[in-house]
Amino acid sequence: MLPEETLEHINHSAIVESTDPSKNLVKVRINDSGECGDCPAAKLCEASGHASNMISITTPHASGFRKGDIVTIRGTEQMHRKAIMYATVFPCIALVAVMVGVYLLTFNQLAAAISGLGVTILFFVLLWSARNRIAHEFSFSIVGKPERPGEEK
Repeated sequence: MLPEETLEHINHSAIVESTDPSKNLVKVRINDSGECGDCPAAKLCEASGHASNMISITTPHASGFRKGDIVTIRGTEQMHRKAIMYATVFPCIALVAVMVGVYLLTFNQLAAAISGLGVTILFFVLLWSARNRIAHEFSFSIVGKPERPGEEK
């Protein structure tokens, strides 16, 4: 595995929404969703900037943050690639493989299409049900010090 400083990172500006120092937890809302526009996984990713999406970040310095702070959060490029694989590549491979397999067995296009759709739905249901087991693979960290609006530097 590469040292942390050689990995490529994706940084986002975020606003602290709440903190829970007893659990070392900081909840933030992404402030720069425009950067996610071209990402194929943006609609599935928590970082897509929708007002309803909050990111929970575990940090031992949770007591140093307060609501309204502007922070920079960081994810790795590897995490981004993995999200794209889970959200687009794997379901497409499953869809095509099942459709081709069913068609070669039955020579029925309708059965192949329905089977392909079914396996795609099944894939996303399984991915959703495994979300707690794979959540650690998609964790952000807070870098730098918080900016406090209204305070001079």
